[in-house]
Amino acid sequence: MNDAVEQWATPIPAGIALVGVGAAFAVAAAASYTEPPAMIFFAIAAAVVIASGAVALLRRPRLSLAPGPVLTVGTLRGRFHLTPADVESIEMLETRRLAFRARQLMIETTEHRLAVFGQWDLGANPQAVAERLVAAGFVLNDRTRGDDDLSD
Repeated sequence: MNDAVEQWATPIPAGIALVGVGAAFAVAAAASYTEPPAMIFFAIAAAVVIASGAVALLRRPRLSLAPGPVLTVGTLRGRFHLTPADVESIEMLETRRLAFRARQLMIETTEHRLAVFGQWDLGANPQAVAERLVAAGFVLNDRTRGDDDLSD
């Protein structure tokens, strides 16, 4: 088995891009001072997009796998570590959103904590991450239909 720690998180360029777009919205808010509704709209949009980018950059890594196996989940409140004995279940879920299906990796602990990760959170396909967790010794309950074509 590999002794390296594997980590998954939102790509840094994506977080930086969100902060940049938020800054552009802030400039648009300042430039639209003659139109109060537009200024309020752009200011709210700037705050939300900058906050999303900051969260994506601060919660790094979202998930990491160390030898042992020890799974570390990063949240805004900090990190918590899990061994296979601490995990109630790891499941692959699939939801339909408009014209496509999206997969999520759901981890439930014996302490009734629930963590759900999508591709944005992991920066990788959740199915590939689940396969790595299974290879490390975690048990997976795959509740998807089993097809790899997500672009229905």
